[in-house]
Amino acid sequence: MKALRLAVVLLVIATTSAHGEIRRIRVCADPSNLPFSSQRTDEPGFELEIARAIARALGAELSVHWFPTVREVLTLRQLYDGQCDLLMGVPLTERFTADKPRLTFTAPYYAMRQVIVSPTLGAARSLDDLRGKLVGVQAMTLSDQLVYERGYNRKVYLNPAELFTALLDSQVHAAVMESVFAGWFVRRNAGFHVAAIGDRQRDFEIGAAVRKTDTELKNAVDRAIQELSSTDLSAITSRYGLDLAQAGPEAPPFTAELRSARSTYMTQCSQCHGIDAKGSPAAASLQGFKGTEDDFLRVVQKGRPGTAMTPWKGLISDDEIRNIARFVKQLSTTSGRQ
Repeated sequence: MKALRLAVVLLVIATTSAHGEIRRIRVCADPSNLPFSSQRTDEPGFELEIARAIARALGAELSVHWFPTVREVLTLRQLYDGQCDLLMGVPLTERFTADKPRLTFTAPYYAMRQVIVSPTLGAARSLDDLRGKLVGVQAMTLSDQLVYERGYNRKVYLNPAELFTALLDSQVHAAVMESVFAGWFVRRNAGFHVAAIGDRQRDFEIGAAVRKTDTELKNAVDRAIQELSSTDLSAITSRYGLDLAQAGPEAPPFTAELRSARSTYMTQCSQCHGIDAKGSPAAASLQGFKGTEDDFLRVVQKGRPGTAMTPWKGLISDDEIRNIARFVKQLSTTSGRQ
């Protein structure tokens, strides 16, 4: 999937004052393309939030025109035909920019990286840690290409949502994906770790495209990006998890027993207690359990009368229950560092 398809489109109507100031900005954004953009007022997407920040910095009026951005050629046509003046979310790579002589490009406002996402317990911190493991990737992406070229055992999924489900259901040991999707996933699902791969051939900066004749607009946007980079833009990208590719918590020691316990927990326990073991309206937080390992074993074996906690004696072995207790304890330790 091309990076441009994933991004939101920003349309700036070139209405200027006598001094050349941008007065009115119209944003054309995909209505259902999170984490890039959406019509949700509570979560508009980071590209749309960045567009609003730029508009505020320029003192411009902002409005939104919803426009599907699935096909790159149709999106670029909006810019070429004068339907828009600024196109957000374009990769600043020679492969993308070289054959577009009518365009010029702004300063970057974030970097798209290739990263590894894996359970915090026994996290993969480098590509070498993926040897002998099943790795999930999205079809036709740079991540897919990277894993294929390395010869790792991979399982291909059609879209990010399917890949997220595979991680949650332990269908794969880890996933390689773009940092935008990794941050989006990990911000919503505790117990997972992000590790940047640092492949310069597949990491690239993202900026905006402007018609080459609109140098005034390009310069104004460049100034806004520079002005906002350490404040508004940093806050926005952090809120959507893009900063998680920079660093992560130290991965705890990995053991086969704890990995087995995690798999059992995810299939048998997480529906009620949550994938992060922090509880839900239906069940208590296991991270907050104050008893001993023996107490944990006894509760799981016998259940809790009057609650949804049913007895598991004979369904899960004593050793596995103890390993689940150790998994939860280590999970609480590592999640506290995230």
